[in-house]
Amino acid sequence: MTTMKSSDNKALELALQALKWTDEAIYKFTLLESLPEPLDCKPGCHYCCFNLPVVTPPEALLVGYHVEQTFTAEEKKEVNDRIEKIMERIDGISPYEVAMMRHELPCIFLKDAMCMIYGVRPAVCRTCTSTDAEHCRMIFESRNHRARLKCYQQIREIFQTVHSRLVDRCREMECQTDALPLPEAIKDYFRHPEPIEAWLLGEIVFNP
Repeated sequence: MTTMKSSDNKALELALQALKWTDEAIYKFTLLESLPEPLDCKPGCHYCCFNLPVVTPPEALLVGYHVEQTFTAEEKKEVNDRIEKIMERIDGISPYEVAMMRHELPCIFLKDAMCMIYGVRPAVCRTCTSTDAEHCRMIFESRNHRARLKCYQQIREIFQTVHSRLVDRCREMECQTDALPLPEAIKDYFRHPEPIEAWLLGEIVFNP
């Protein structure tokens, strides 16, 4: 098990601060009086959770640590089984083909239409929003892979800003910066005996 050392806080705090800024930026945007429509996302609305989210190493470390410290043995096994199933499903196919079958790939942390890691979910998940949940449902059920959600470009730009800042900070720290598919990143986290400490030391913890 990964034990928390004072140095580890630096990696987790980096991710936590980025996610806090993400939430604050979205909240400030939604307060604008000129906003034509409010966001329509709500608990149980999980249509955007059928995907393979890409995260930064700090986000992967935060999620991995959260799973390690708070999930039961049974929940960890469930997540690992989902990872293995997804890895088998996408083995040998191109990123484009994966994108076209995203409706068949539920997030490894989606359970009973709810997020198991909601409090530490990555920035890409926080910024995947919509002004019309019914429209999201229709797109999901139609399996129209090219349909566009009803969302605000400004919130997508918040994600790009957060992602870029995290990558830049990783580079400044001389740590691994690769964009990581979440299922593979979590699998790599649990393969390593001390993933957080190793990442801070500049080691390659995650398979790019």
